[in-house]
Order: sequence, then structure tokens, then C-alpha cells
Amino acid sequence: MSAQDARLFAGIMTGTSADGADAVLARFGEKTDILARGRAEAHPDLAETLRDLARKNGGDVLQAMEARRDVTLLCAEAFAKLDVKSGEVAAIGCHGQTILHRPRMGLTLQLLDGALLAERTGADVICDFRARDIAAGGEGAPLAPLFHREIFRDSIPCAAVNLGGIANITILDSDGGARGWDLGPGNMLMDGWHRARCGGEFDADGAWAAGGKANPNLLAKLRLHPFLSLSPPKSCGREEFDLSGFEGVLSECDPRDAQATLLEWTAELAAQAAADAGMEKMYLCGGGAKNGALRRRIGELFSGAVLTSDAAGIPPELVEAAAFAWLARTHVDGAAPDAKSVTGGGTRILGARYPA
Repeated sequence: MSAQDARLFAGIMTGTSADGADAVLARFGEKTDILARGRAEAHPDLAETLRDLARKNGGDVLQAMEARRDVTLLCAEAFAKLDVKSGEVAAIGCHGQTILHRPRMGLTLQLLDGALLAERTGADVICDFRARDIAAGGEGAPLAPLFHREIFRDSIPCAAVNLGGIANITILDSDGGARGWDLGPGNMLMDGWHRARCGGEFDADGAWAAGGKANPNLLAKLRLHPFLSLSPPKSCGREEFDLSGFEGVLSECDPRDAQATLLEWTAELAAQAAADAGMEKMYLCGGGAKNGALRRRIGELFSGAVLTSDAAGIPPELVEAAAFAWLARTHVDGAAPDAKSVTGGGTRILGARYPA
């Protein structure tokens, strides 16, 4: 890493769960300093619209454009909660809300109006990060591993597992190499099943799952999902792991046992991938790192040390927002991250810029 940079960058992330936008104000260099954080909760109607658009592979154009505006305003609200003057921010990096991701067809779509966000915040906005990587033949995702190799550099060799709606892993080898790919479901199926059976956005701390028992027959069926047999680089989304595609098989057993099985599957995917790569240490980040039952189960399945990104100075739920602040910095500096070993793309400057 370089010497500490005095510039401030903001990052805004809306995840697969579509329940809100997280924003951070960050400074980069010898270490990553998170100086402020903000969150804007999505109205339940917007959250469901976004999930519905993803289920429909983009859905109705007018509906998508209206949702694009609303997501942008949500991101502006999250930025405002950082309580920083726009002129003090070198740029905002914002991922937008993914409603379509079919990289093997060369297609991806994130809802965000960069021009509107620049107008509302008074700051330069860098967005549309996946497009250039896909144009270069890559998957366009996951992009978080590019940042993981910065914040966990002093801990190599190690694995970093992001437990968002989709789970992804970064393998930081002792020779300095970094590999990364999507593992499969993180919180997406657990959240969806809990929402359908219990209401509420998620299973707080995994309490409902902890009261059930993983069903071996159901787990065996889940392990046969075709995405799991693909070789990296690979990425996925709601197209592969929306609840609608699993309702039938999950309904074959007790609802709470089904939730416990989904948790077991997610934990198994993370622990197995890190073990197969020969790692003896794993850092967890993303909202799923706050799920105590999931975190404990990963620790039981993985023979090495399991830590959270708190150990590197960044709360787990803010790592992805910080990643997009960092990606904004690379764009402003004209730096091109080498994504070949992560997305299969190349060395490209990522993102499009909308000046304030």
C-alpha cells in the first residue's frame, strides 16, 4: 500500500437483499480508515420491486426506470448521513442495484442514475463498475476481492469470505497472488425463506435456524445445484438462487429444519472452499458475518482460525461499501486493477464517471 492519502472517498453499496443502502467515508493508504458511516433503509415496497425485477430478468422498462430513480435517491440519502461537505469528497463510488447478471451472455444491469446522484450529492460519481470487465471478457463480479487483497495483505496467506446475499471468496496466497469467485448463496435464500415463513427481513443472529436441524436429504439435493460444478472464474445472482426456484424442495421438510439446512449449506460452501485452497485462516465480512449461528457453524466446519473483518479495522457490514470507495479512488487515479484471477477479465480502469 502507498503512504496515507489525504483525499476522502465515499462508497455506497446496495446489496442483493435490496433492504437499504450503506455508505462510508474512507481514507486510504497504509491502512483503510473508515471515518463515517450512514445507512438509508429501503421502503418495503421498493425492496420487493427490486427483487421482483431481478426475478423477471429486468422486468418492465418503466418499472425498472422508476426503481432506478428510487435507488438513486436512496443512495443520496445514505450519503447525506455521512455529514460531509460534498466538496470535501474526491468522488463517490456506488455499485447500484443489480437486477440482471448473465455474464456468459455479456449482460449485466445495475440500477443507478449516476447523473442524478451527482446532482443530489454535489460530488463526482463513479459507477457502472461491472460493464468494462464484462466487455473485456470477464464475469464483472465479484469485485470485492480486488479490495480484499488490500485490506488483508498483512495476513496472507488467508481467505476472505463475503457473506452477502451471494457469498464470494478471496484466496490470498503466500506468493502474493489473489484469486476470487462467487461460492453460491449467502444470505439470499435464508432471508427469503425466513421472510416467507416468519415475516421480517432476516433471521436475526440465525436464531430460527439454530432451533432446527439440518436435513441430510435436503442438503444432498442442494449440493447438486449446477452452479456449484462450474470452475472459477464464476459469478451468480438471483437468477440462480432466488427463493422461487427452491420453494418446492424446501417445502419437503419442516420449515425450521429447512432454514437450518440452508445455513448448513452456506457454511459448508465457505469452509470447504477455504480448506480446499489450503488456507488456515479465514476472515468473514458482509451482513452474514453478523449471523452468530452461521459464524459458529463455519468455525466448526473449518479447522483453521475464523475471524471477522473487524480484525482488519473494518466492520463486516461496511466492507463492500468501502470496496466501492476504493474502486472510485482507482478510477480517479487512472489505476487499472488486475482482475484476471478474479473475474477472468483483464487490467482495466473500472467504472464510468459523472462529474458533479
